[in-house]
Amino acid sequence: MSTDVKLSKLLITRYRNKLFAISYNDNKPNEIEYIEDTSLLGSIHIGKVKKIAKNINAAFVEIEFNSERQMVYFDMAELKHLIFADEKEHNCLHEGDDILIKISKLPIKNKLPGATANLLGSEVPEKILARKNYIKAPGMLYAGSEDYIDVIKDRLKYAEFDIVTDIREIYEGIVSFFEENHKEMLNRVRFYEDSMISLNKLYSIDTLFSESLNKKAWLKDGGYLYIESTEALTVVDVNTGKNVQKKDAGIIKLNTNLEAIKETARQLRLRNISGIIIIDLINTTDKSEIDLIYHTMKEYLKEDRLNTVAIDITKLCLFEITRRKRKPSLEEIMKR
Repeated sequence: MSTDVKLSKLLITRYRNKLFAISYNDNKPNEIEYIEDTSLLGSIHIGKVKKIAKNINAAFVEIEFNSERQMVYFDMAELKHLIFADEKEHNCLHEGDDILIKISKLPIKNKLPGATANLLGSEVPEKILARKNYIKAPGMLYAGSEDYIDVIKDRLKYAEFDIVTDIREIYEGIVSFFEENHKEMLNRVRFYEDSMISLNKLYSIDTLFSESLNKKAWLKDGGYLYIESTEALTVVDVNTGKNVQKKDAGIIKLNTNLEAIKETARQLRLRNISGIIIIDLINTTDKSEIDLIYHTMKEYLKEDRLNTVAIDITKLCLFEITRRKRKPSLEEIMKR
């Protein structure tokens, strides 16, 4: 778990009719998170097991959400936590069984939502268990809190921060939540209603989203990243670009690589890129430089709320990273 998440302000606003939470540190945006209007994430269900795939040790479970039925993926490695709706003892899972599951991952690309059997951490477990005797599978037991409240609660694990929103019902929902749970935060939430300049203009939201959806991301010294996502992985190509500093080539390479990994860590959060990430660094054979780049990146990745791991730098100077999948990427969201 990251311990160095940096956040001084959280902006909650709409962009192109979609709701987003934008995190700032020292007035610089460092994360964009899509907020579901009706969030599947965190909801708890009695699901019906439709198919068991023994080759991948998984079950496909049918649930109902927003009056529609859909399939979710359940990893059977979690069987020890599983609660069966009939309250009988079960030695293994069978097709047709009714089980209690919580949605832990939203659908990403062509992958189904992910479900967990571990209900610990749910806010109303006793009420949930009581309701299961009156609801037939597939049925929802608990819708969870509003997604924007979950976004706030998740960030409060790391620090206190200011919150600004220009959406009245969200402001009132946050105030209500703080009155019940975090009264010390009440003076840090503000409703923005300046008729002279919109929140979008004040914080240059159009520019932020335009840059975060562009395949090219500029670096401070004139270099740039070229970011290309595919079905299997994301490639970040590092280029010296317009860097014309009067330094020897070796120093320019190292400085560009160091600047590139710092910006890459930020771009992963802004674009919500997950899965396998390959950074094609500017080639170097100096082991001390490679070690410096690797360990520096490990420090930058501690700022990420999602589990992000620096794996290795290959002999071809390809930096391998993995980042936990939780919500769709910014690019996927904006294509909806």
